[in-house]
Amino acid sequence: MVEKIHKIAIVTDDIEGAVEFYTQKMGLTVVERFENEDDEDYVFLDAGGILLELMPQKSMGADVGFHHISFDVDNVEDSSKELKDKGVRITKEPFDVGGGTGITLGFFEGPNNLNLQLFHREK
Repeated sequence: MVEKIHKIAIVTDDIEGAVEFYTQKMGLTVVERFENEDDEDYVFLDAGGILLELMPQKSMGADVGFHHISFDVDNVEDSSKELKDKGVRITKEPFDVGGGTGITLGFFEGPNNLNLQLFHREK
């Protein structure tokens, strides 16, 4: 079901400041930006084969800090059903993020209420 950890996501109140920190101070590179009309961009940075996702606080409506760990899967719908059949609580049913990205996501709850994500991107 799970291929690998895809990304770790954090919410920040200053995307550009965070990008500067992770690129200038830590040597990560920006892989992709997702434009966001109502707020700062979502940004993916390469952290040695695992992505670090920076998410704008205003758009997320969440506290600054850790948001989720994302797992790469072949099919979000099938993986979500498999987890549900095993008694795992699905917190957000699979959905297409839109914007021509080819990305499908779903969220589920891990131990200690940890927010976890299923991720698939059509290539």
